[in-house]
Amino acid sequence: MAKKKNLTDVMTKFQMPPNLIDQLYELSGNADKYKGVVVAYLSEDGTPLVYAKYDSQVIEFGMRKALEKYLENTDMSEITINGDESFGEEGLDEQ
Repeated sequence: MAKKKNLTDVMTKFQMPPNLIDQLYELSGNADKYKGVVVAYLSEDGTPLVYAKYDSQVIEFGMRKALEKYLENTDMSEITINGDESFGEEGLDEQ
């Protein structure tokens, strides 16, 4: 009797095509300066992957600061939503 193959056994793992990052990079910024791109995604097995390409250290620093602010804001949004007393355990018990 033939052994059944799982779909995941037949499929190859996804890898971000390098030319996609290059195309995103070319679309960012002006023709010859201020270019930079950061792409973050999860692989099929849940591994976080981050690709980045910058045209200078100054742009890299700016992108890092923008990402830091984004992450801080998303953390604060979660705290605001989850930490709001009206939606917390006490708020629900009092109703």
